[in-house]
Amino acid sequence: ERGMSFFFFQAEDGIRDPLWSRGLGDVYKRQMLNTTTLYSDALWALLGGAFIAASSSLNLFLNGRITGMSSIFYTLITWNTKEGLFWKILFICGMLTPVYVLFSMSNDGIFEGKPLFYPGYHNVYGLILGALLVGIGTKVGNGCTSGHAVCGIPRLSKRSIVATTLFLTFGIAIATLFEYIQLWRPKHDITDWGNVYIEQIFKNSSLIMVGLTMLAGFIIFTYNWVNKTSYKDVIDLVVSFGLGALFGIGLAISGMCNPHKIINFLALDKDWDPSLIFVMASALGINLITFQLILRNMEKPFFLGKFPEIKQEFDVPVIVGPIIFGIGWGISGLCPGPGMLNLFILPQGFAFIISLALGNVIASKIIIPMLTPPAKEQDQGKILNLSLIHI
Repeated sequence: ERGMSFFFFQAEDGIRDPLWSRGLGDVYKRQMLNTTTLYSDALWALLGGAFIAASSSLNLFLNGRITGMSSIFYTLITWNTKEGLFWKILFICGMLTPVYVLFSMSNDGIFEGKPLFYPGYHNVYGLILGALLVGIGTKVGNGCTSGHAVCGIPRLSKRSIVATTLFLTFGIAIATLFEYIQLWRPKHDITDWGNVYIEQIFKNSSLIMVGLTMLAGFIIFTYNWVNKTSYKDVIDLVVSFGLGALFGIGLAISGMCNPHKIINFLALDKDWDPSLIFVMASALGINLITFQLILRNMEKPFFLGKFPEIKQEFDVPVIVGPIIFGIGWGISGLCPGPGMLNLFILPQGFAFIISLALGNVIASKIIIPMLTPPAKEQDQGKILNLSLIHI
């Protein structure tokens, strides 16, 4: 009888290489690993969504503010002191600091088995184009995943419900299309950069970023203290830092900082990752309860400000903006909040932020004026009549 030899190629995870071996044992082990990973990701996603909900609910409860990352980003790049610049800077400082600490600790195995951040490298062309579209779309549509989905839907805003439906639909469509044609997909190697030490450089840069972030927060806090700002305003800065920290940790542990994970969620293919559904379910589920309790039982916020009005009317920007945002989100896998967190984590983080800011400027200076209808002749006539009466 002819002897038979069996060759099995052992993978690093202890499972034979599926390209060479298709035994039932291999399939079973991989299914078990996939199931365990899914459960783990779902739990992290639920916890991250709870952190995001806690931050946004407390921001509404204490100060009547909507935690919209796209509007916060635009205030920072335009340095608009009339739009709450200082509290927004402290919020971002708080958001960045714990995330960079987590990133620095991840090499020590503390988060082993849970990739908080994307370990590979993004296609730079897809990242730049996606960021540009995200910047245009979020500015035109006046919101992103946080402003419309996490904070808008819990306020029962029809505009936010429509906007969220549109950017999810177009994000899924574009990500699925690009996945099938393999255009501008993230990679797990560094061939695009050609420097094996670049990841360690960015790892060290994260520690520098922590120091710069803390320094910026200290300078702003001291400035307000020296200029005899009211104690409520000073406390507001401290609270904003803490709320930003909650929000940033939520984004990190939920997987929202990982563009590869976002694209795997949006792209409907064999590698579809449903875990981010749990982020939205957790954040939305909690905020639907807390937002309604706050808005229905409180006349004004506990600490400062007033509750924002809920706009229900529809216009062209609220349709066009989310569509553009969804397309950019499906290409890049990042929206404004996670994009800012990846500034010193993703090697192309600077390219994303610059393109995002450019998109915001293009939208505000060119696209929004084009989509905004001019004042009607009747309204102009009323204004003229009123001016004549006063004369």
